[in-house]
Amino acid sequence: MRYPTGLKALFSGGQNGLMPKHNSDKHIRQPLIPPTILASLIHYAEQQHWDYAAWFQHAGLNIAQLQHTRSMVGFGQLCEVVRQAISTYQQPDLGLKLGSSEGLISMGILGFAMQSCKTVADALDIALRYHQISGSVLMLGFSVSGDVCELEVTDPHACNDLKAFFHDELFSSIITCLNAMLGDHADVISLELSYLPSTDPAQYENIFGCPVRFNRAKNLMRFNSRLLQRDLKNYSPANYATAIQICEQALQEIERLNQVGYVQLVEHLIERHLPERFEMQQAAEQLHLSERHLRRQLLAEGLSFQQIRQNVLEYKAKQLIQQNLSMSEISLQLGFSELREFRRAFKRWTGQAPSVYKQEAHFN
Repeated sequence: MRYPTGLKALFSGGQNGLMPKHNSDKHIRQPLIPPTILASLIHYAEQQHWDYAAWFQHAGLNIAQLQHTRSMVGFGQLCEVVRQAISTYQQPDLGLKLGSSEGLISMGILGFAMQSCKTVADALDIALRYHQISGSVLMLGFSVSGDVCELEVTDPHACNDLKAFFHDELFSSIITCLNAMLGDHADVISLELSYLPSTDPAQYENIFGCPVRFNRAKNLMRFNSRLLQRDLKNYSPANYATAIQICEQALQEIERLNQVGYVQLVEHLIERHLPERFEMQQAAEQLHLSERHLRRQLLAEGLSFQQIRQNVLEYKAKQLIQQNLSMSEISLQLGFSELREFRRAFKRWTGQAPSVYKQEAHFN
């Protein structure tokens, strides 16, 4: 059997027993993740004519900001929105519904890249590498034994009350993606889940088209290995090249944000929430930390939360001045209630009035 380069090492040990697993995650914990699951939730809620704004307000999220291409959310915020949605409209099987109807939306550019591949093996290869950019909060592992492939999903966050939601959403999204790429998912053999069903078990079998077993030790989807050789109907080398470039850039940005120190993470959050006055408590919630622990981490890096806020405001003020915006507009964009407050703050930061700084910056 032939496999793309990225999977050759996985299958190189022969067919005697289960092969070593390919794990797609380099990091166990992601403080910040893309809001693609929330984007699919918004789309689904609109189709159902649900009033969803309060879910995001309760989690401290601005819906308009989520539409920004570089927007990120904290894992805790994501969980809070999902809990609100499930509770408000009594939707214990919301994960299944989202994955089945919005799976391609939640995968975003990754789904487009996968559909542009030549074979399922190629699509799997890039899914394992880039799945983080789809906002995934789970870890993926892949192995093969004889004629059977296994995709194992694990949860590094141990979010027990939402275990069914996240796993249901991911596995049903996989089915949606297979149907889009192939027109069917006939090579899925079985599904094992480590939790009890969130709805009638028959609904699971209707979606997955295979035996589904609950309360098992692991979360596993099994496929016939011939699936990997199947050609995809939307193969396009040009689309693939473009999509992979975008995927790589997105992955690098996510990894950068999740490898930097807490000072830089907080700077990112404060800047992204302007002109809102973003507080320490909100930052702690988004980073899935206690406020006390975040304060200690910041001080260990040499800055307090208030110092970081002032540094961000100073940097943004200088940036906006150089863009030749009016002082009133800059003041509003930075969240100052009055122009004179901005002028005082700028002089405190730099020792100069903003008008003087503008003249010197323009002269230089």
